[in-house]
Amino acid sequence: MSNDRASEAREGLMDNLAGKAKEVAGAVTGKDDLVQEGQLQQEEARNRKEAVAEEAIAEAKRKEAADEYREETREAAELKQEARAEADQHESAADRQKAQDEQAAEREAKLREAAGQDAAEERAADLAETRLQEAEKLETDADVSRLSADAESDSLENEAAAAERRAAQLRNEATK
Repeated sequence: MSNDRASEAREGLMDNLAGKAKEVAGAVTGKDDLVQEGQLQQEEARNRKEAVAEEAIAEAKRKEAADEYREETREAAELKQEARAEADQHESAADRQKAQDEQAAEREAKLREAAGQDAAEERAADLAETRLQEAEKLETDADVSRLSADAESDSLENEAAAAERRAAQLRNEATK
C-alpha cells in the first residue's frame, strides 16, 4: 500500500469516527441534523474506503498484466531464437548432405568413366538421384521448420499484444 493510500485510509477512518461521534452526539442531544451529518460523514468514509480498495485492486491487475506481457514477450523471443537455430541446423545439414552427394556422384562418375561399364553408370545415377531427393527433403524440412517457427513467433507476439491491450484496458478502467 502506498503512502497516499495509507493516508487516505487513515483519513477515512478518522472521518468515520468523527461521523459516528456526531451521530451519537446528535442522538443524545436530540439534534436530527447532527445525526444526519454524522451519517453522511460515515457514508463518505465508506465510499472513500471502497475507492481506495478498488484502486489497489486495479493497480495489482495492471502490474500483473504488465508482468504477464513481459514474460510472454520474453518467451516469444526465446522460442523464436530456438526455432531459428533449429532451422539453421536443418539448413546446414541439408548443405552438408548436398555437398556429400555431389562428391559421391563425382566419384561414381569417375569410376564409371574409368570402368566404362553401364552398371556403374546406372548405380551413379541412382545414387545421385537418391542423394538429391534426400537433400531436397532436408531442405524442405528446414523450410518447414522455419515457417513453423515464424508462425509460432507470430502467434506469441499476437498473444503478447493482446496482453498489452488488456493491460491498457485495465489501466483505463482503473483511472475511471
